[in-house]
Amino acid sequence: MRISELLNIKLDDIKWDTHQIWIRKGKGNKERFVLFTSECAARLKLYLATRTIESPYLFANRLGNHLSRSWAEKRFEVYTKGLTIEHKITPHTLRHTFAAHLAEKDMPQSHIQELLGHVNINTTRIYTRLNTSARKKQYDNYQI
Repeated sequence: MRISELLNIKLDDIKWDTHQIWIRKGKGNKERFVLFTSECAARLKLYLATRTIESPYLFANRLGNHLSRSWAEKRFEVYTKGLTIEHKITPHTLRHTFAAHLAEKDMPQSHIQELLGHVNINTTRIYTRLNTSARKKQYDNYQI
């Protein structure tokens, strides 16, 4: 999901029994459901059991309001500062990496499109090109 979607999740949007989160206002005010794993559910429940803030939002500031996008981006800067990675890591980097890994595992583009909430399949095709590039790189490694 997009960072803005994550930060606006309300507790009522979480369907624990089916491991789905209702995204009420995604990009273009579109609604959709995103999936989460059992491990994610366990971590979220632990987080909720230990947090001290009362809020309708899953992730809230000390006043009970949802966290801001700038707050999340600053957290990423702090957490990735010591990493020896050439590229800047942003919340969108995680979204892009998720899709690229699915493409590398040959998940159908239509499934990736649905998971990312893309309206147009051409937007999703960016990740398929990464798949071709990854294959070429592997092929080149075997040629040495």
